[in-house]
Formats: sequence, C-alpha cells, structure tokens
Amino acid sequence: MYTFPQLLKKIRSRSELTQKELAKKIGVSPILVSMIEAEQKPVSKNFIIKLAKKMGVSPSSITPFLFADKTLHISKLSKIEKELIKTGEKFQEYLINSKSKNLK
Repeated sequence: MYTFPQLLKKIRSRSELTQKELAKKIGVSPILVSMIEAEQKPVSKNFIIKLAKKMGVSPSSITPFLFADKTLHISKLSKIEKELIKTGEKFQEYLINSKSKNLK
C-alpha cells in the first residue's frame, strides 16, 4: 500500500500534471504539494478535501491511506487486517487509474 505522499505522486503522475499544475487545479501552493510529496509536511484535512473534490471522490475514500506503515511486517497482521490492506491497495489503484483523470 502506498503512503499518502506516494499516492499523491502516483495520482499526479497519472494525470500528467506537474506539481505546479496540480497545485493550481486544487487551489494550493506548489510548495505545499512539493513538501507533502517529499514527506516534509503532513497533509492537512483541507488539502484532502480539495483534492477529493477535484477527483470526484469522497474525502473519506482517500484518508484511510494516510497512515500506511511500510515497516510493519504483513505476517504479524490478522487475517482481517491483511484483507483490509488488499482492499486498500485495490482502491488506491482505482484512484490512480480512474479518478486521477478528473484532475486534467
């Protein structure tokens, strides 16, 4: 599963936008987009709301991916947690491949 900064980069890349272009589309500064992607600044609720609105999805559909922990070994998770991660990965791919086009 992607962390939010990774997800944002994938969405932006798939929509073929620069950081500056994405920032303009959602009404934030290019520096903010850059800092979020570089993991130098945590994403805000307002940023998620703006991004979700432009993508045509609910903000709550993006937020489950804010706290992806790449250091946690999958073998230590319960069956339901593993299923949730698989579902999250599928939904992230849906956001990247289907909904990112709404940003163009």
